[in-house]
Formats: sequence, structure tokens, C-alpha cells
Amino acid sequence: MYRRTIFTTLATFLAVSSSPNLYAEEPAADDNKIVITANRTEQNIDDVLASVEIFTREDIELFQPESITDLLATVAGFDLVYNGGAGQSSSLFTRGSSSDHTLILVDGVRVGSATLGNKSLSTIPVAQIERIEIVKGPRASLWGSDAIGGVIQIFTRRLNSGEHSISATIGSNSFNSTDFSYGFGSDKINNTLTFSYEDSEGFDVFDDSGAGFPDSEPDNDGYQRISAAIRGDYSLSDTTTLDWVFQYDSGDNSFDNSFGANENEYNNHLWNIRYTYSVDKLLTVFSVKQSRDKAFSFDSRTATKTGSVFETRRNQINILTQYDYNDAVNFSAGIERYNDDIDGSRSQQFDGSFAEFQAAERTADAVFISSTVNAGGFIGEASSRYDNIETAGSEQTFNLSLGYNVLDNVLIAASRAKGFKAPTFNDLFFPSYGNPDLVSEISYNTEFLIKAHWENQSLSIVNFDNKVDQLITFVFDPVTFAFLPQNIDKANLKGHEIIYQYHQGKLSHKFTASFVDAIDQSLDFSGQPINQQLLRRAKEHYGYELIADLGDFSFFTQFNYIGRRRDNDFSTFPATPVYLKSYIAVNLGATYQATEKLNIKFKISDYTDIAEPTVFNYNAPGQQVFLTVQYRNF
Repeated sequence: MYRRTIFTTLATFLAVSSSPNLYAEEPAADDNKIVITANRTEQNIDDVLASVEIFTREDIELFQPESITDLLATVAGFDLVYNGGAGQSSSLFTRGSSSDHTLILVDGVRVGSATLGNKSLSTIPVAQIERIEIVKGPRASLWGSDAIGGVIQIFTRRLNSGEHSISATIGSNSFNSTDFSYGFGSDKINNTLTFSYEDSEGFDVFDDSGAGFPDSEPDNDGYQRISAAIRGDYSLSDTTTLDWVFQYDSGDNSFDNSFGANENEYNNHLWNIRYTYSVDKLLTVFSVKQSRDKAFSFDSRTATKTGSVFETRRNQINILTQYDYNDAVNFSAGIERYNDDIDGSRSQQFDGSFAEFQAAERTADAVFISSTVNAGGFIGEASSRYDNIETAGSEQTFNLSLGYNVLDNVLIAASRAKGFKAPTFNDLFFPSYGNPDLVSEISYNTEFLIKAHWENQSLSIVNFDNKVDQLITFVFDPVTFAFLPQNIDKANLKGHEIIYQYHQGKLSHKFTASFVDAIDQSLDFSGQPINQQLLRRAKEHYGYELIADLGDFSFFTQFNYIGRRRDNDFSTFPATPVYLKSYIAVNLGATYQATEKLNIKFKISDYTDIAEPTVFNYNAPGQQVFLTVQYRNF
């Protein structure tokens, strides 16, 4: 009854709520100071009471990343580990949180696997990205499950009618790629079409040789990707707009596995159709969305191409509204529903047979309300959300933030927030290993923030303390003689982040530092707290970035220090603790504007060729060289 009353009341409010730019899924292309992911409404980045970083298309053109992880590796508080190089699986630990504690959105669509609980970032094509917004810290009170460490929202390309771009790249390990973008339309309708393709022979990503034994699979592990997308909008009237995005990605990659599958194929798509009605101080948005994430793993060394299939089809509906009370106060509210269906999934057992999940579908309903206030030097943010997830129970989350401008250009703020991560289908229903009695992982985060900005400088200092409880881990069950997931682990994630940027003339400097104590507070076999750094999280990261714009010629230099990290050698039982060395990665790149429309780009990754592996027994890519030719008419 309580849940029904909430939905009925809010639905009535939304129905009667009907000025441009109050709510948007993307800020204006010419204003990179605007961010919307933090509070689901447009805000100046200097007024957001959270740590926010933005990558624009200009950044992507400058840094020439092979994959989205190349960009994210430089973000303060982010720790990325790779099972090899581009095209291989990777894990993102935001402020020490788990790899499935960062919510990934593409054009407002929740993406990823409901079985694994995260999104493979390597499958997101860089050529389709217009902008990335990163908000660190729990945002579950606005976005729901998964947003314990933060939220990453990716916006796809948008060109004006008649604009087009084409580029081709060659590089180390027989890498080659091509991408094409084209804008077309009329006065009222505009579309952007993007297509990209890339492949690489790769290198031997895994080396399990040791104790005098040879490497069991000494081969190159290559990959290929292909993607296409169309994004557009249509102005129906002065008050109504219809916009859409359709995206398709597919590809495959080889990897090393001594005991089974060594080939992976994926086939993903998403679409989002959104209707916006705005008048006076009210705005209402209705969205219908779908995403599919499908991965097929098999052993290429056998005659038959059979293996495990994990497929998520997620249907989503959102109704959002915002009321701009005055220039200082606004209110937002929304209803969301998404349905996860993994009916196409199957798990191949050791004997070659296939097993089905114990359940293949669940629905999640949510309602949220939020408000921002900016008056008299004070800035306040408050939001609350109720999620009811079938098979995982309900959660109520919140965010309370208060900031004060001690000077016109200096802001101090404090916040308290609750986040949660619902158990995945693997956790709950994996054949013979699921536990349907699991509950959500819970976090409580306290954060202090200082932001300062001047004409050509900016500084951000963050202190955070995030306590995560009811973490899911596998425990031996003497009844079934199997390892089953249980909500028994906990962790304390605390640390500092510093970001300083300075622009002078033709030079731009950026310094970053992050210190993360990701302490495992779960109990060992003797009942004592482990009290060690969580696996594969480095305590210290430092970065320096120099960009020089010399007219027709520009270049960048990146220095990234990654501290020592703890890992396990899982080839032994019990696993043997190991430590991976610290290292400094140096990246160099340059762009030469040969003509008004033609650019020639050059990049060297890991220039010193000393970067260490980030996962035990996996090889680092080493030094790589890339050359790009780009033609565009804008």
C-alpha cells in the first residue's frame, strides 16, 4: 500500500507538470562548464557539490585513446587493471570500490550485464563518443543500484547537418581502424550517423610459465570491433521535442585460458526514444529505452563452436519532471522501471552439458525526488529514492550535501550519502552456485570537498570515507560441498584526491594525486579481520599532463605513476599472495594540422616501455606507436 501510494501521488504530480534546458540528457555542445549527471539537471560544474570530471570530443581528438579505458586511466581516484591490453577484459575500481560498483550510462541508458553486474568498457567504441561525464561518490539516490563508487555517463556523437569526419589509424601489433561520422537533416530534424571498425593481431596477454614449465598457450590474442550508431532529434513545436539514439556494437577477442574457452564474441545494442515537453517553469520528459548485452565464450581449439552464453535484455521506462521555483531553487522527481531478462543465457558445465539459471527475469521499480538550492552563498543538494527490485528486496537511499562560497571563487562542501548494489543473477541464480537469499551490498559515504577557480587555474581537494557492508563473497558450504555467495564481507574505502589545473598562454598543465586506503575488513579463516589493501588496488596514483597548442601543431605528454598493489597467484591452492611493482607510464602524442581540413596525428603509448602488468601473470602491452590521418570539414 505504501509503495502504491508513492507511485500514485508522484504520477499525479508528473501528469500536471508540463523552460527549456531545465532538464537535459546532454549539455549544450559549446558549454563544457555544464554537467547534468551529478543531479540529473543542468548545473555549472563549479556549483556541483561532488567531484566531477569531464572529457570532451576535443580531449578525445587530442589524446587519441585506443579505448575508453585509456582516457579513464588518468582520472584521480580511478584504478584500472587490464587482463592484457586493448580488446581484453578490464576492471575499474572507483575509489577502491568493487569493479561492479560504478554505474555506466550511455545516452541515459543503463548498460551492462545483469549476470556479471558490470559493463565491459572495452566494447564501447571511442569513435562514437562526444562527451564523458564522471561523478565520483555514491549517487544511488538519483540513479539507483550500482552507483556506490560513482557514475560514468557517455554521450554519443552529435554533428550539425552537413558536417562530416573520417579518419584512419595504423599502429603496433598490426592495429588498424577507420571511423566515419556524418550529420544530416533539415531546419527541424537533425541526425548524426557514426560508423567505426578496428582490429589488431594483439600480443600474448597471459604467461602461465613457471617452475620450469612452458607457457601453455603462447599465441597472439587479437581482437576486432565494429559499431554503428545514429542519433537525432526532431522539433515538433516550440514546446515539444522528440529525440532518439540507436547503437549497435559487435566484435570478438582471443584470450588465454588453459582450462577451457579462449575466444569471446559479443553483440550489443541500445536504443532510447525520448519525448520532451517544456513550458514556463515546468519540464516533463518521457523515455523508452532498451539495451542488450550478449557475450558468447567458446574454445577455438575444438571442432565444435559451443560454449557459455550470457545475454541481458533490459527494457527501461523513465518519467522525469522538474519545476524551476525561482532562480535559486528547483525541484525534480521521477519514476523509473526496468526489466532484466537473461532468458538467452546458458552456462557450460565441466562435463560439456549446459545448465539454465534458476530464474531468468526480474523487474525493478523506483521513485525519486530531489532539490537544489543556490542562494546567499549557500548551495544545497538533497535527494531521496526508493527502489524495489524483484528477488533482491527494496532499498531507500539518500544524499544530503551542503556547500558555502567562502569567497566568490572558493567553495567548501560536505555530504553524506547512502548507496547500494543489488545482487546479480550470477549471485542469486547461477546454476548450482547461486544463493537466492542474498541482499544488496550497502555503502555509507561521508565526503568533504574544496573547490577553487581563478581566471586560468582550478583546484579541487576531496576527502572521502566510504564504508561498505554486506559485500558478497564466496564461502565453502559443507552441506553442498560448493562455494556459495554470502553477504559477509565489508570494507572501508577512504582517501584523498587532488586535482590542480593551470593554463598559461599556449600551455596547459594538470596535476592529479589520489591516495586510497581500500581496507578489507572481512574476517579470515581464524575469525580475525584481514585489514589489508583490497586486491589489485594501488594506494597511490600521481599524474602530470602537459598540453601545448602551437597553432598548426599541438602535442601532449602524460606521466602516470601507479603504486604497488597486492594480488594473488590463483594457480596455487590456497592462493599465494604476491605484490605487483609500482611503475611510471609515459605517453606522448602530437597533432599537425596540415590543411584547414586535414590533420595528421602521432602517438606513443608507454614511451619508456617500463609499464608493469596490473594483474599477476598477465603481460603489459609495452611501447606502442600509432599514426592517424583525419579529414573533417568543420
